[in-house]
Amino acid sequence: MDTIQNYKCPCCGAPLVFDAGSQGLHCESCENKFDLDTIRQLDDAERLSGEESKFDWESYTPRDFTPVNGVDFSNYSCPSCGAEISGDDTMGSTICPYCGNSTIVKGQFEGVLRPDYIIPFKIDKKTAIAAFEADFKKRPFLPDLFRDKKKISEMAGVYVPFWMFDCDCNANLTYRANRTHIWSDSDYIYTKTDFYKLLRSGSLGFENIPVDASKKADDAYMEAIEPFDYSDAMDFGSAYLSGFLADKYDVSVEESILRANARVRNSTLAAFLETTAGFQNVCAERDNISFNNSKIRYSLLPVWMLNIKYMDKMYKFAVNGQTGKVVGEYPVDKKKKWKFFAKVAGISLAVTLAIAYFML
Repeated sequence: MDTIQNYKCPCCGAPLVFDAGSQGLHCESCENKFDLDTIRQLDDAERLSGEESKFDWESYTPRDFTPVNGVDFSNYSCPSCGAEISGDDTMGSTICPYCGNSTIVKGQFEGVLRPDYIIPFKIDKKTAIAAFEADFKKRPFLPDLFRDKKKISEMAGVYVPFWMFDCDCNANLTYRANRTHIWSDSDYIYTKTDFYKLLRSGSLGFENIPVDASKKADDAYMEAIEPFDYSDAMDFGSAYLSGFLADKYDVSVEESILRANARVRNSTLAAFLETTAGFQNVCAERDNISFNNSKIRYSLLPVWMLNIKYMDKMYKFAVNGQTGKVVGEYPVDKKKKWKFFAKVAGISLAVTLAIAYFML
């Protein structure tokens, strides 16, 4: 009986006491009544959701890369931004895909880590350029430099390194919410608000959560060009690199885990929040997210990159090498903008004067 009396009311937090008549629990503060099983389930859910989340990834053992199929590689380093990328020996002039610098130092190829898999480029350079041009045509005040065919032709295809995370996730969450019903008769408008404690628990499976493994690649851009279709992933072969650049990872697995944890957590919270549809003012109280069966892999994903300098600022663009999705920040030509608005203002003034003339 002492254990029962230590339960607290889920509505107001006051102690619950056992009621012999109903064989349940009663709150003397807010007058609510609860059956024993409900309170026990609620107490278990509160305990589970209040436990510390556990993110436990397996360790990853890298493998050395050995060129095969007669493909010879060289290293290319950029003295401007420090990027170290690899490409085959058939490449002529090379422009750094990260900063746009045209001075690339070619050096002896050094063994790099062998990826577990690769998604080959699905769209060629011509198609990537067409996707970029279609995207910038939506920008009415774009500087003419961004329409320069010679500059756009500097777009480079790069295999960007990513750490890929898989896991089975278990979650326990509690929410507070309400539902409001409004009705009326000939005399009054009535409002009834019911308050709820929502308990949620379940499992989710995650595959191929990508985390950019290059410090030079903009994390926001790399996430923005998602998703990739991983059904196209192939076992790595050096032949896929022919004609393209391949970046080496310089962000370790350990450094990437925090971002992977955040993506797992945010995706889990979003998925469980969808189960509260139909309730109002939903507020998360506690959550416990843990996972197992974790797996980490190293991959290369295809990205077309372009850098265009305008007004002493470098504007960077990325095109998904599989889907053609374009991501980037465009500048505004202020002269074009003001010229446009001046023209619109002139037309508006002419229309106003014409209307005024005919009204006289």
